[in-house]
Amino acid sequence: MTDPHLTLMAPTTVIGTVGDRRSPPRRKRNAEVRAREYLTDGEIARLIAAASGNRHGHRDVTMVLVTYRHGLRAAELVTLRWDAIDFAHGRLHVRRLKGGSESVHPLSGRELRALRRLKREQKPDSPFIFTSERGAPFTPAGFRKMVARLGVAADLGFPGSSPHAEARLRLQARQ
Repeated sequence: MTDPHLTLMAPTTVIGTVGDRRSPPRRKRNAEVRAREYLTDGEIARLIAAASGNRHGHRDVTMVLVTYRHGLRAAELVTLRWDAIDFAHGRLHVRRLKGGSESVHPLSGRELRALRRLKREQKPDSPFIFTSERGAPFTPAGFRKMVARLGVAADLGFPGSSPHAEARLRLQARQ
């Protein structure tokens, strides 16, 4: 059965195979995409100000504050539990991912006040510090999306920024 309305045409694009020597285009280096890998203190203040206007502003501000202050990866932030905080001595026990060593960080007065308020207001109670509206632990993807939205709201003009990279480099600059 041949249809007189159909004609046989050669493909216009070539799809590579496993043995094909052509490779997909390489990802651009970070330096080609953005001039620097960190946010300034002023930009972080704008990010926090943008977060305070959200429906869950206090939680979002606390997430940004703790992430940038301690240089946490998104996955490290969202897996923080209440038992990792020593409120009496103002310390945070951080379990690092990707082969990093565990450490204990001092908490500032601002962080302690924010975390105490978050614990008081958290409904339903959860062993995790940062939870969604439904009481489930926040996800790394959810945090990244939140930071991206806040970056737009704060008009940072800093595309593709990574909260962890920015915090890590800020901490290196302080030392």
